[in-house]
Amino acid sequence: MEGRKPFQIVVAEPYATEAMACLEKVGHVTILENSAPDTLIPALRDADALLVRARTHVTARIIDAAPHLKVIGRASPTVDHIDLRATKKRAIRVVYAPHAAVLSSAEFTLGLILAAHRRIPFLDRQLREGNFEAIRHPAGHEISRQTIGLLGFDAVAEKLGCIISNAFGSRIIHHDPFGGKPTSFEADAVSLDDLLSNTDILSIHLRMSEETRGFMNADRIRRMKTSAVLINTSRGAIVDTKALAEALKKRFIAGAALDVFENEPLSVNHPLCQEPNCILTPHVAGATLDASARRFNVAEDVVRVLKGESPKYPFSRD
Repeated sequence: MEGRKPFQIVVAEPYATEAMACLEKVGHVTILENSAPDTLIPALRDADALLVRARTHVTARIIDAAPHLKVIGRASPTVDHIDLRATKKRAIRVVYAPHAAVLSSAEFTLGLILAAHRRIPFLDRQLREGNFEAIRHPAGHEISRQTIGLLGFDAVAEKLGCIISNAFGSRIIHHDPFGGKPTSFEADAVSLDDLLSNTDILSIHLRMSEETRGFMNADRIRRMKTSAVLINTSRGAIVDTKALAEALKKRFIAGAALDVFENEPLSVNHPLCQEPNCILTPHVAGATLDASARRFNVAEDVVRVLKGESPKYPFSRD
């Protein structure tokens, strides 16, 4: 008779079949019907590993209820909703999927850039309303003739910049208060003032922190060109959306495209919803089938930790 598998693994949210098979090779897997604390806490009494996705809040209380816990895996590019102080105190490893949605997010950001810069949704609406010849006149410029500004620098900015550089040859400038810089394409590092005043298309890639909350406020938006377009697929709270709506209404900037917001879902009564030069999408930049599949590779890192091996994508607290 086969011996007892050594590890107790709790999966609090649905995972892909391949990921489950990977976990079942090394331990007994318990799948929870929901991730509410009343369900999660009893299940973790003997657990060596916990796997979550986006909904589960792994609080200090939950961690304290799992005396044998060695690793927490989150099938997400972030570790939001995990109490990192509590994991550090217990020396529990946290692994995640930081690169799972990078390509999907970069491609989607490029799509928003093209749609906003060339006013594609506006032209679509006009045609459907019976305006055809009236809107067939030259407008805008080719992307290759525009200066692309990257505010902040992360893996998505790296991939986006590489795509734009190779496909269009645009001039790219960047500013990151945390010191990030490109490695796969040429770009000029500039001050924040120069970035805002010289950029034709500004794509935001700042990390979320108290310093960056509301970073793009009314004053900084006003410092942009009146012909500029603002794109945000990073973190919603970085942009003051009411200030942005006012700037669009008063034509301080030409357009915007947002996939993320301070509060989600975005209210249909939000002033941005009234601005025709603003494209709004429901936080789906990284939501492709390919990215979704890659998120579940975190199960492989959980197994590595359980075996005493080094994970590929550990979350660093430094």
